[in-house]
Amino acid sequence: MTTAYRWYLDTIGMRVATRLSREERKAQTRERLIAQAHRVFLRRGFHATTLEEIAAEAGVTKGAVYSNFESKADLFMAVLDARTRRRFKIYEPVRSSAASLEDLARAHVRAILHDDPEGRWASALVEAWAASESDEGFRARLEAVSEEINRKVGTMLEEIAERGDLELPPYSAQRLAQIGVAVARGLLLQRLHDPQPLSDEEIEEAFVAFARGMVRPRAGSRRKEEP
Repeated sequence: MTTAYRWYLDTIGMRVATRLSREERKAQTRERLIAQAHRVFLRRGFHATTLEEIAAEAGVTKGAVYSNFESKADLFMAVLDARTRRRFKIYEPVRSSAASLEDLARAHVRAILHDDPEGRWASALVEAWAASESDEGFRARLEAVSEEINRKVGTMLEEIAERGDLELPPYSAQRLAQIGVAVARGLLLQRLHDPQPLSDEEIEEAFVAFARGMVRPRAGSRRKEEP
């Protein structure tokens, strides 16, 4: 049996081992499961992935998986939440520094390409959405994350449009964000499945062209066009 310890320095600088509490060990196991599940979902997709495989790669029993997650869908949501938090940490600096919609579009698509270079997460996510057709709770959770992403990206679009004196399409910025997500995901899926995949440069320019085409200078603006 393996015992987990943490280390700290005592008053005379010696390293002293202290046994981790049950809650700390469980938190460590949970984080390890999320990390390993992420790798397996990327490699195998949502449908083919099993909890047994994730447990084996994490070096724990299947029972340890169920003590942290109710199901494969529950574990997938934990992975998705972790990815979403990481992605928005990348977006936040861009939110205040982007001088144009093109700046935002390029930063957005570059972050996506860095985070999912082969389109494997996009594919796993599409599989998860398909599987959620028979699981109302899973679908509701996927929808909640999607709405949060669209809302946050929509807010960024509104801020950039205001700074750039641009007019957005005659529907909500959140809806425009939703369309942008669909475009980016489609480009990534093309890369994964097409025998002649698009390059990073082609994906970036296609996404920027989409962004340019969705806005125009506000009536009365001195700006001729979005650069």
